[in-house]
Amino acid sequence: MKATRVGVVGLGDAGFTMHLPALALLSDVAIAGMVDTDSARRDLATAKYEATAYTDLNEMLAAENPEILIVATPPESHADLCVVALEHGCHVICEKPFMTSVADADRVIDAALAANRRIAVNHEFREMPIFRAVLDAVAESGREQIIFAQAWQQVDLPPSLEAGWRRAGPGRVLHEAGVHLIDYMMAMFGSPPVSVSATMSSGMKSEESDSIVSLAMQFPEGRIASVVINRLAKGENHYFDARVDMVNASYRASFGGRARLTAGLHRAKQPHMRLDYGVSGMAWKEIGSRRELIARNPSGPRMKSTKDVLARTISAFHTGGVAPCEADWAREVCRVIEAAYRSAESGRTETVVQS
Repeated sequence: MKATRVGVVGLGDAGFTMHLPALALLSDVAIAGMVDTDSARRDLATAKYEATAYTDLNEMLAAENPEILIVATPPESHADLCVVALEHGCHVICEKPFMTSVADADRVIDAALAANRRIAVNHEFREMPIFRAVLDAVAESGREQIIFAQAWQQVDLPPSLEAGWRRAGPGRVLHEAGVHLIDYMMAMFGSPPVSVSATMSSGMKSEESDSIVSLAMQFPEGRIASVVINRLAKGENHYFDARVDMVNASYRASFGGRARLTAGLHRAKQPHMRLDYGVSGMAWKEIGSRRELIARNPSGPRMKSTKDVLARTISAFHTGGVAPCEADWAREVCRVIEAAYRSAESGRTETVVQS
């Protein structure tokens, strides 16, 4: 079987540490050219992978003629690069955030339709074993059984410690970290929310930023989900935790290393002692103080879940099947993010109009 030729533009954190190693593990894929304006990044990539690195996307497309292009550059450049690739005849897999605006998402989706090509997005977090296990448990019980869901992040990562596009002002956090949490809440309920209400703060800092975000998402039948992000937390880091309360049980997923011994006596209905251990995160079902482990992440979970997303997406492009995250879904995530920032500015609940 002929290998699928896949090019990569952007050799930073996503391109070099996730997409290239994931592609290298796919036996039916060949890396067909890499693009970055940074010579140091190109040198690192060519030293590790048997593919030519270019400074210009058009030059790479003309020389290598890939069937699929992965766009792993900063989000402000996604729209233009996706359109160039689509017009060249490539299918596209774009890193999240898909776009920085719904208008750009519409432009890219229209370009894909005009070129008779497909575009999908790498939302790899929800495909990690721990987060997928919770989604599967919810699907098995029935989404109508969801009472409440929440996702949160607490890390000590103020804008001053960030680099590149992640150091930007308002609009930074929901596009960088919040996109994972919002996508996951939508996947939990199987649809975008009906409305959102958001409050944001720089946390007594002088710079204008959205370092602290509190977002309420209302879904049909009066059910709500909560997303809370605190990038100024001095306590224990939680890059991505999630919880969903169902009629008969609750499910939790915690991303990152976890090793904890706990004992419950005071106020506990049943005395207990418990050891929680997960090298890169774990998921469990709980009823009262009783817990049942349902999944652990492997080491390197972001790259490995990206590999799964790429494999399934490439297969969907070839067969006409459904990719793990289609562009239309990623557009709705953009719509929720835009509504959240409007809500924070206006102080009003914003309706998320579904097309």
